[in-house]
Amino acid sequence: MAYYMGIDIGSSTSKGAITCDGKLEAYHLLLSGVNYRAAARKLAEELLAKAGLSRENIACTVATGQGSANVEFSDRQVADIRCCARGIISIFPSVRTVIDVQGQYTQVLQLSEQGTIIDFTISEKCASGSGRFLDIISNVLQIKLEDIGPLSMKSQNPVKFTTGCAVFGESEAVSRVSEGVSREDILAGVHQALAEKISALVNKVGLEEKCAISGGGALNTGLIKRVEDKLGVKLLVPPEPQYVTALGAAVMAEEACEVAGKA
Repeated sequence: MAYYMGIDIGSSTSKGAITCDGKLEAYHLLLSGVNYRAAARKLAEELLAKAGLSRENIACTVATGQGSANVEFSDRQVADIRCCARGIISIFPSVRTVIDVQGQYTQVLQLSEQGTIIDFTISEKCASGSGRFLDIISNVLQIKLEDIGPLSMKSQNPVKFTTGCAVFGESEAVSRVSEGVSREDILAGVHQALAEKISALVNKVGLEEKCAISGGGALNTGLIKRVEDKLGVKLLVPPEPQYVTALGAAVMAEEACEVAGKA
């Protein structure tokens, strides 16, 4: 029985997935740190241990993400945008638009019926268009990231952020705290600001249903609700959204072996 590995080395976190016959067998996540090569090695070791496998069981490994060049044991590298698309299609074959909210940027993909990328756009480098903005605000409010979504859903009067810059947004959040504004309203305002940026990205490529959201941002129920309200659609959320790109890399590793006649 052949197994395939996908390694996604992101700027903040690194994710790994192992598949067999197109099905997800194991997945794992750890912080990337500053040494991507060391992170890749540790990720693979812990992922294999979780799956009860050894390196010899892996027929092919595809690396993707910002640090993919540092995955010295990979058989090939594939752009994360392609892996994201392949990962989503393997979960939701009918999806035509993908919103991928990552730590450093957000990207929106439009897919064909075959799952190939027709068009895409990526947010500017400013953190206000990515999940990093939520990290910044969670630090200001001293709230755990996993608590942000549910807490924001209790808002009665969301704050209107007047800037599109994460640095100024942080200052604005601090000012609102000092004014006695509730954390719920501040968080809801941040989600609304992100939803507006995401909506602008979607409008660039055109919204085609069905629409899915992936990446770490898809773990945030508050953000999902705001994006759904802004776009007027129901978003499909994968069971483990932060692993979609790693899953896509593993699926592409399996497909590459099939083409080469090695599966």
